[in-house]
Amino acid sequence: MDVMDFQSYLVLVADSDLFGCLALLSLLLLLTASHRATRNSRLHRALTLSVLAAVVAIHGLGSWYGNLRPA
Repeated sequence: MDVMDFQSYLVLVADSDLFGCLALLSLLLLLTASHRATRNSRLHRALTLSVLAAVVAIHGLGSWYGNLRPA
């Protein structure tokens, strides 16, 4: 597997709509969480888990890649 350079990583993450979609989905989940039936649904819980996991994965990948020594 080819290791991507930092510029490719930034192009992939920063220039994509990933953060915008995650932010809008997070806002939607936050607003719908005020209703008990929606908050307790499996779909809502799965979407919340996936959004939180994606944010943690992006943070972890960026931190790991940022701490690599230059070749």
